[in-house]
Amino acid sequence: MPGSSPVLPHEVLVEGTPVRYAVTGRQDDDRAGDLVLVHGHGAHHVWWHAVVPLLADRWRVVTFDLSGHGDSGHRAGYSGQQWAREIVAVAEAAGARRPVVVGHSLGGRVALLAGGGHPDRIAGLVLIDCGILVPETLKGRTLPPPRPPKVYPTREAAVAAFRLGPSQPEPPAELFAPVAEYSVRAVEGGWTWKHGGQQFPTLYDEHVMHAATSLTIPVAYVSGGASLVVDDAKAAEVTGMLPGVRAVRVPGLHHHMVLEDPAICARLIDELARA
Repeated sequence: MPGSSPVLPHEVLVEGTPVRYAVTGRQDDDRAGDLVLVHGHGAHHVWWHAVVPLLADRWRVVTFDLSGHGDSGHRAGYSGQQWAREIVAVAEAAGARRPVVVGHSLGGRVALLAGGGHPDRIAGLVLIDCGILVPETLKGRTLPPPRPPKVYPTREAAVAAFRLGPSQPEPPAELFAPVAEYSVRAVEGGWTWKHGGQQFPTLYDEHVMHAATSLTIPVAYVSGGASLVVDDAKAAEVTGMLPGVRAVRVPGLHHHMVLEDPAICARLIDELARA
């Protein structure tokens, strides 16, 4: 079931850059607690649009766009530690009481940095198809310089060009279309991606590895059995690396499982965040 409006109504200034966020779900003391959902590289909060309504009757859910993404502001440069501080700042601004942080893909690595650096502010982590070990394709490589983003003549053309990366079977239109539509912005001469022209760190580094191996808060690790990012070998290695981890391998799901099967993801988040 698709979620509500993608507009993020709130803003907090984090180290000089506006970060947009929203709060959804139960506000009373009977809720299970607070969740902060963190999207991946080049993505935005609408990746969670079909998951949030399935959690909102039990949790208070905070979604936001990392700086450089979605409708949040851009910076001259980016780091994992800075993004981790954005998680903490957004949680505080939203009134989240020591939330469980749920991170997809790169968002999981940011969550690890936040959990490792701020264990007094975060109750636990749920990592969803989050690569931690350096992929073979990135070993020994340096990041290329940022390229000007491709500009499309119309909004419709930009939306039509949107694709998930890495590639996988396209989710149903009602789940996929809101993500594509929120991903574009107007620029001189046409339309491009909201994250276009930014150079983001991959966060396959020693800081994330240290956080992963020295966590003092509960952590759960969910991966897709058909994922091109976390294959069986990587899932097993990461599971052995995270202290006290609760690991779930979901047969048949791919990297963007939050769009592929929101119901399964919401159920797992609910169960693992409570444990």
